[in-house]
Amino acid sequence: MEPHPQKPRGEGETESCDESYESAESFPSLEGVEEILGYSFTNKRLLEEAYTHASCQKKQFSYERLEFMGDSVLSLLITKEQFFLYPDLQPGPLTRLRSANVDKEKLARVALKHGLHRFLRHKKPKIEQQIYEFAEAIKEYPLHSNGQIEVPKVLADVVESTIGAVFVDCNCSVDTVWKVFKGLLEPMIVPETLKVHPVTELNERCQKRGLKLEFKDSWQRRGDIDFYIEDYFAGRGEYPLRKDIALNRAAKAALNNIDRILKNVENPTLMMKLRSRWRKVLKFVYG
Repeated sequence: MEPHPQKPRGEGETESCDESYESAESFPSLEGVEEILGYSFTNKRLLEEAYTHASCQKKQFSYERLEFMGDSVLSLLITKEQFFLYPDLQPGPLTRLRSANVDKEKLARVALKHGLHRFLRHKKPKIEQQIYEFAEAIKEYPLHSNGQIEVPKVLADVVESTIGAVFVDCNCSVDTVWKVFKGLLEPMIVPETLKVHPVTELNERCQKRGLKLEFKDSWQRRGDIDFYIEDYFAGRGEYPLRKDIALNRAAKAALNNIDRILKNVENPTLMMKLRSRWRKVLKFVYG
């Protein structure tokens, strides 16, 4: 069962990292991480480093180096697994599949599902709020949102730093790391569940049918973006904090409405040919 994040504390309620390290009650014991992993660290300092955020300024280390290591190790492990699991899959699809299984949202879900975020040591109250909002947002997307929600980077970071810590602790044995993390990374995204990015899918579907696709960018002013297909309003996406999320939401909304719009367009193929001929006429007349 997923450990559900608690509602964040109010401003100023987070204890300092220095106090927390001295108090046994400030953070859960990192032995809890070992229980989740089913792995006991030989070097406990690596485990402590893997869960220390850079906001703990008086500490001489943070998880950033281990995160860097873990990112590379995970990419190798996923590449190796998929190379042998899908012998007929070409490099392009393999790359997209690997990217989906190591991206920020996928790893953030892993951290949340197994409660790894509960052991993170930091001095940033906003982190708790971000994690809580993410936990609420993913309820609408069981496997992946494809860029439609805000993802706390710290959640993905702690998964990668944990992978890096295990890798270093076990004398760089990739087999040991895979044995520890393979089950934790489930469910893996497979070719059958791999979704195309909403903007990419919308472009491809419109190009295939020769449909004119335009968007109206009101993000700076109102925090939203609209898509139009053949001058019909197709969908709106709103997210004032990040333009890319607003764009993805707009594309998804347009995809949900594209069949309805197609009914209003009598013959998209003919319209494409007419537009092409009209462009040639304009080019001939105006050069």
